[in-house]
Amino acid sequence: MSRNKAIFILPLLISLIIGVIWTVFSVQFLNQGILWDLGIYEKAVLIFNSGSNPYEPNFYMSTISPGIGHLFIYQPLILRGMALFGQQLGIVMILLYVGSLLFFIQSLGNRRAWWFASFFAFAYCGLGTVSIGSGNVTTFLHLILISLLLRNISRDQITFTAFVVAVILFSLVKPYLIVYLMIPLALTFQTSLQKRVWQLTVAAGFIFTGTIIGSWLYFGEEFQAFITAVRTQTIDKHDLGHGIVMYFYEYYRSAGSLIYRAYLLHFLILGAVILGTLLLAKRSNLLNKSNFALLLYFLLTILNPRLKVYDLFPALLALFIYASAFDQSKMVKALFVIAYGLSLSQLAGTPLFAHTGILSDPLNVYYFTMGLVFLGALPKLLQKTNQALRI
Repeated sequence: MSRNKAIFILPLLISLIIGVIWTVFSVQFLNQGILWDLGIYEKAVLIFNSGSNPYEPNFYMSTISPGIGHLFIYQPLILRGMALFGQQLGIVMILLYVGSLLFFIQSLGNRRAWWFASFFAFAYCGLGTVSIGSGNVTTFLHLILISLLLRNISRDQITFTAFVVAVILFSLVKPYLIVYLMIPLALTFQTSLQKRVWQLTVAAGFIFTGTIIGSWLYFGEEFQAFITAVRTQTIDKHDLGHGIVMYFYEYYRSAGSLIYRAYLLHFLILGAVILGTLLLAKRSNLLNKSNFALLLYFLLTILNPRLKVYDLFPALLALFIYASAFDQSKMVKALFVIAYGLSLSQLAGTPLFAHTGILSDPLNVYYFTMGLVFLGALPKLLQKTNQALRI
């Protein structure tokens, strides 16, 4: 065995061992039961079909663990779509989950580096176990979008069209997914496909906006009840996820009307990071490469102020697969292993780690370790390269 090959295998083995540890350990995070979010969807449909208001908070207090009371926070148009399946909704959703997983697995093909990267993202801090196990539909929508990117979206207009259509449909379920329309805009910038794809993307944006406005006007009070449920679940219940907005939210929450500054700082910081990355990518000739779409997907995902586990897992999938596509230096491998090792600090409170220090906060762990992985991938943005995704 050559020395260079041994250097590559050692961090890989260490990362795999850490991943196995986390996968086994993370099973305990399913203490609310398997597919608990699916139970919320089913209950909302049952309430709606019985003629009651599915956005009423009291209906959900006994759905899962007492005191949590997750609400149904999907707009009326999606509620009616789910209601069409009635008592068969659970089966339909499970088929969607399985289908999206199989579609993603098929998209990995025989690319060994992608398989390893996907396992690392799944095992990282138990995110994959919780995301898949919760049954939240968002994870599976992300998987479909990432699968389309893995199928090399930059080759022709057909794949771009499929991606744009998927984004529009999925944004009706989760409106923040609309930001992924920036991906085809970025990938086709100053290419022969720019005019057609940009026209398609802009038209899709107008269709989405018109649909949301139409839903708001047509459903009236029901749409307002949906907005109230969203505000109750996010602000009143302090269910804002793991976005960096949380760093500022805790400070400004006591300031009443100034709380908007937390969101403003969140978007300013991440907006600057995304803009800087786009400029570097253009300079290094990576902007029009299919692999850049994965890095942009990661950045656009963490732009979401209500960043949940089921968003972080797909974001890491995109970031880890992007990072695996290049020949990595010793420093990059070291950064990855250090980041992955630090993810174990979320075992705080167990016999392995003490519940003290900055790394005892999961939010700090997520961003510190993702920052290390992103830092390892950054050099490729600083040099000219024509390297495509490695097969």
